[in-house]
Amino acid sequence: MKKPDSLSVLVFIRSWGITILLVVLWALFASVAPVFGTFENASLILGAASISAIFAASIAMGVFSGALDLSVPGTAAVSGIVLGMLIGKGFDPVLAIAVALVIGAVIGYINGLIVQTGLNPLAVTIGMLSVTSGLAAILSDGIPLFDKMDSLGWLGTEIYFGLPSTFYVVIVVFVVGTIFLTKTRGGIRFLAAGGNAEALRRAGVNANTYRLLGFILSGALAALGGVVTCAYTAQASPTAATGVLFDGLTAVALSGISLAGGRGSLPKVLVGALVISTIGSGLLILNIQPYWTITITGLLLIGALAGEHYLGKAVARQAVGKSKVSAHKEAK
Repeated sequence: MKKPDSLSVLVFIRSWGITILLVVLWALFASVAPVFGTFENASLILGAASISAIFAASIAMGVFSGALDLSVPGTAAVSGIVLGMLIGKGFDPVLAIAVALVIGAVIGYINGLIVQTGLNPLAVTIGMLSVTSGLAAILSDGIPLFDKMDSLGWLGTEIYFGLPSTFYVVIVVFVVGTIFLTKTRGGIRFLAAGGNAEALRRAGVNANTYRLLGFILSGALAALGGVVTCAYTAQASPTAATGVLFDGLTAVALSGISLAGGRGSLPKVLVGALVISTIGSGLLILNIQPYWTITITGLLLIGALAGEHYLGKAVARQAVGKSKVSAHKEAK
């Protein structure tokens, strides 16, 4: 049997490390607390991971196209408040949800237009986070909206076939997103806009169009995260929950997506969200204080970024060394 070389090992770790981490965590918690491994607890973990996964997908779509959108919590808040206002006035919930998603897409579009003037994306989206957070509070007078919000239970709290309704939303988002990124010409160009905009330009394609699309998709998914949060909690809160940005960024970093853009896998982002929820659930069952979850999540974020940095360099070095050896053998 041929012994795997170091390059193969590094590529394997880079490709499957996050999945292995999830399996190890699950086995560890289940061995210490048997109740952790039950189907009921797995359903709770999926429900908790769903909202984080939607926000992680929002961040990932921006990163894929070459721009990190930090306005996600504010977009979610203002979209959720508009949803709550419309439902409170008797609007059909599906129509209200559609309006909320359009608002998120419009906010993303505005972000993209401003960034294309040459301003720094991080500065622009941080500013938009402040604007949208304030707007959510202005629209609701700083008060959470509860009126008729229980009408969204079918989207947030219902259980279908043993799984939370929120997880079905996640399945749709990630399946559609993965098909777009991997099976369509637009998706391939979308990734190229973040990874190699110059090559895209030489092929006669406007990279800015796809970067703008990245902001639009990020805004729409942030709004969807806000909608699902409202459905899950049966209220629309005017507070921009910056914690969702932190969890989303951690899930994206754990998935191995380069924050420089251009490559990555949406399914791995989902696994990253599951890792975070698994840790939270495991610590809760073990009766460990919740602030340890925050600490561990922060360490995971730093570790994931460092791991991606050094793994990327190591893979590149090994690949270059292997190609040199092959060239030398051919020359002989």
